[in-house]
Amino acid sequence: VEGEELARVASVADRGMAHHLGDGPGHHDGSRLAPALKPNAKRPTGRAGVAANVPKPDLRSLPAWGITITDGEEGNVPGKDYLAFSANVWNAGPAPLVVDGFRSPGKDLMDAYQYFYDADGKQVGYAPTGTMEWDSREGHNHWHFTDFASYRLLSEDQTKEVRSGKEAFCLANTDAVDYTVKNANWHPENTDLSTACGGENSISVREVLDVGSGDTYTQDLPGQSFDITDLPNGTYYIQVIANPEKRLQETNTGNNVALRKVVLSGEPGARSVTVPPHELIDAP
Repeated sequence: VEGEELARVASVADRGMAHHLGDGPGHHDGSRLAPALKPNAKRPTGRAGVAANVPKPDLRSLPAWGITITDGEEGNVPGKDYLAFSANVWNAGPAPLVVDGFRSPGKDLMDAYQYFYDADGKQVGYAPTGTMEWDSREGHNHWHFTDFASYRLLSEDQTKEVRSGKEAFCLANTDAVDYTVKNANWHPENTDLSTACGGENSISVREVLDVGSGDTYTQDLPGQSFDITDLPNGTYYIQVIANPEKRLQETNTGNNVALRKVVLSGEPGARSVTVPPHELIDAP
């Protein structure tokens, strides 16, 4: 399984990010329609929950790639060394991840809800799943769903967390990862982040991670890359965790974590990183 995941990393890295995201009009086998992109008119009412046999998403992390040292670009503090990387969390299905956010006018946060659908595309359940927050930073300017993924830099023996980075996300099908999985949507639509994740005055937002697609974030913006200025040289691991608080309901949470080995060297202000080959991946 690990080799298959790494092959997906290579495929995603080679293709680069797709231009669009979303849940298109139907899946490749025609068996069921994807949920509409528009959020429900009102927040859900009635008892929360869903039957055990209802299809759910399966979020999986890919090992980090695009790993490099930066020195204060993209708004970071000049004179410091940062470890930048790309990470992807994808949905192996068999159901899309569908999250709606609702807020009252004037409130800073949206209440988020995960929705569940049967094989005919009918909504059959929901569950509260945290919040959405407005991110006004340059390059964002949309509503972010919290607790979707987190990143940690671990010690060589993987027992100590030496750096952490946790970001909220605008869920987007930025990359086709594996369209052979059951119910994969081969034609996702409405993939522009600015339209998929709402405007500052939005009172409701729907964010979707469709089956077979993944959401790539490049961790080189302020607060995302790891500050390694004071870290000793040596071996570390970048850990990517999907659904870290387990607030989202999935078919399997045993495949949510991925690791990528890195070796730091050099002097402060001139640090370098080596990324050893791992299984099928030999590029950093």
